[in-house]
Amino acid sequence: MSAERGARASISRSLLHGLVGWGCLLCIAAAVVVTRLHTAEANRAPLPMVTASLSAGQHREWASFPDYHRRVPVLMYHSIGGKASYLTVSRKLFAEQMRALKVAGFHTLTIEQYAHFVKHGYRGLPSRPILLTFDDGREDAYRAANDLLQAYGFHVTELVVPAWVTGHPHFSLSWSQLQQMAHTSTWNVQLHFGYGREEIRWNQAGDTGAAFAYQQYFPGQNGEPGHEETFAQYQKRIASNMEWGERQLEKKVPGYKPWSMAIPESDYGQAGTNDPRIPPFVLSWLDRHFPVVFGGDYLDKAVGRRFQIAGRYSPRLSYRMSIGPQDSLAVLHCRLMNYLHRVAIWKEYACQQLAGIAPSVLADTRPPIHPHAAVSNGPPPPPQQQPQPHPARLPGANIDVRSIRGPRVVIGSRPGWRIVIRARRGSSAGTPPRHG
Repeated sequence: MSAERGARASISRSLLHGLVGWGCLLCIAAAVVVTRLHTAEANRAPLPMVTASLSAGQHREWASFPDYHRRVPVLMYHSIGGKASYLTVSRKLFAEQMRALKVAGFHTLTIEQYAHFVKHGYRGLPSRPILLTFDDGREDAYRAANDLLQAYGFHVTELVVPAWVTGHPHFSLSWSQLQQMAHTSTWNVQLHFGYGREEIRWNQAGDTGAAFAYQQYFPGQNGEPGHEETFAQYQKRIASNMEWGERQLEKKVPGYKPWSMAIPESDYGQAGTNDPRIPPFVLSWLDRHFPVVFGGDYLDKAVGRRFQIAGRYSPRLSYRMSIGPQDSLAVLHCRLMNYLHRVAIWKEYACQQLAGIAPSVLADTRPPIHPHAAVSNGPPPPPQQQPQPHPARLPGANIDVRSIRGPRVVIGSRPGWRIVIRARRGSSAGTPPRHG
């Protein structure tokens, strides 16, 4: 009997020890999971802000920026403090630019205020109004800019691609971050476009172009010939893309209202298309569904584009100033002054010379950075470029585009900084740019 009791006691002790051991293991596992979650959350949290000061001369220049009311310049940012590219602004430069805007007395608008301006005019706007936009829903931009923008009381419009939120988690903001942003007065979350690549294949040769600018070409399978989508199929593709994106934001972002969108690659077919019905369809469809339609930089112009909207601003298409690593305070000040005083657009190309950019860099054009795969750790580097023609050695400030005729070549520091010039007989220039 005593032996049986001893065996039972031994079993009980073993079970107790086992339960205690498993409990400890579960506690340790839970602690590891919680630690990893906190670490992951910390790795996505806003970074401490970088402060910047202006020199005495810069402070005087920006503090004396003239007052204005009847126009609203729009700045377009992409990456801030991310991997170096022609779209990446350093945290220091961004801090300097925001400090300069604050010193100058600019008032940043909400997207609702800007939409009211587009539809009803300037009445009710604050002095020196300006709109700040961030494209692609990039996490690096949010983390680098959030605390600084909040400190200055600035408003920003963030244009996101809902499919990239889960498809590119190391590139895009998460839904929880977007929801947190929507609860603040700093960020207005808006739609860029719904899903997919910004470029598609549009012909049998394998050429690619902006997704909204071309009817897509599908290569043949199993010996069958390839085919191009019909115009009706194109219309359905664009409408379905945008409507899906709107539904995602309506479901997951508190208080979302469709005030605006930004055309992928800023190309609705004005730079080239395989169906002339596309540009008017895109603009009319978007205008019916969004009060504000954002395009690219108004300096991204070329001669002979049938569907190109002229000028710096149109109620149908809000052009923007694309901000990159070469856009120093001097360049930004120059462009804003030109915008304010309505200086001829062709003269505004001279502003980039204030950055001291080498001619070889001015002649280098690069494609946008965007995801190419269904799942990846973020956008890949841009593809290698073909050798460029020898740049024409003419200062942009002295070229009057109104007098240009004949063969052309495009030069510029990046998309958004381009101008066309006439090729000289016997020169290497004169090959028309790839989409007109």
